[in-house]
Amino acid sequence: MMMFWKLMFILAVFTATTQADCPMSQNPKAVIECLRYITSGLYGAVTKDLKIICSIASDIAICARRELGDCVAAEVGRKALDEIRDLADNCCPDRNRPRCPIRDSIINEQRCFAADSLVTLPNGQHKSITQLQSGDTILAYDDKTKQLIHTHLITMLDFQLHRFALFKQLTTFSGRQLSLTSSHLLPTSEQTYVMAKNLRIGMNIYVMNDEGVLMSETITNITDVVKQGYVAPLTAEGTLIVNNIASSCYATINSHHVAHAAVAPMRWWYRLFGMSWKGSKEGEGIHWFAKMLYEIAVFIVPSIIHY
Repeated sequence: MMMFWKLMFILAVFTATTQADCPMSQNPKAVIECLRYITSGLYGAVTKDLKIICSIASDIAICARRELGDCVAAEVGRKALDEIRDLADNCCPDRNRPRCPIRDSIINEQRCFAADSLVTLPNGQHKSITQLQSGDTILAYDDKTKQLIHTHLITMLDFQLHRFALFKQLTTFSGRQLSLTSSHLLPTSEQTYVMAKNLRIGMNIYVMNDEGVLMSETITNITDVVKQGYVAPLTAEGTLIVNNIASSCYATINSHHVAHAAVAPMRWWYRLFGMSWKGSKEGEGIHWFAKMLYEIAVFIVPSIIHY
C-alpha cells in the first residue's frame, strides 16, 4: 500500500510539473498539497471508500480551482477528477441517495478485466480486449476437457474506458499476468471456479504456453493495482483466454455455471439472429440485461451475490 501511495504521488507531481502549465513556482507547497488530496481522492474513488472521499472532498474542490485550475483536470485526468467530485456531491450527504453509485450493487462491482488486457485469436495473434466486436472469434477454455476451444464474442456486459478501478493482479510462474476485479471468477486446478479475491499464492490456474497448449501453472504473486478502464466481454462459451490465462466471463455470482445459465437468453438471441443483443444506448456503460439480472437476483436470491 505504501508503494502505491509513493508511485501515485510521484506520477502526479511529475505530470503536473513537466507536462502541464501549472504554477509550481508561485506556490509549490500548496500545489503539492493539492496533488496529495487528488491522489487520496482517486484512491478513495476506486476503492469506493466514502470516508476518504468525504473527508477531503472540499479540499479537492478548493485547491483544484484555486491552485491548479484546468491544468490538473487535463493532466491528472478530467474524468477522474469529475468522478471524485460527483461521488462527493452525491454520496457524502447521504450514501443512500439515488444518484450515489456507491451501494451494494453488482453494477458497480462487476467490472471484470483491465482495459489493457489482450485476448488471443485462433491464429495465435493477440488483440486488445477493448477492440473486440460482436461476432469476433477468440480462444476460450472448455471446463469439461480442460482444453482450448474457439468461441464468439456476443457483446460487452460492461465497457468503461475512462473510469478507474482496483484490480487483483495475478502473476504466474512463467511471468504471465492478469488484472481483474476481485469478484471475477477464474478456473483453478484445485477447485472449479474461484473468485480472484479468494485466490492465494501457490494455487494453480490454467495458462496457455508459448506452444499454444493449456497447462496448469502456479500463482507466484498477487497484488492490488489501480488502472484506468475495464471491460466485461461475454462469449458464447462463457469463457475466454485473457493475457494467455483461462478465465470466466462472469463475476459477483459465485458460480460460473449459474451465471452462464442466467445469460442463456443472450446466447439464444445471438445464435438465432447472429448479432449481439444490444441495449438502448450504444457506447460505454453497462448492458441493460446485466442490470436486469442483478435486480432479479437481489430480489429473489440475494445470497448468491458476492462482492
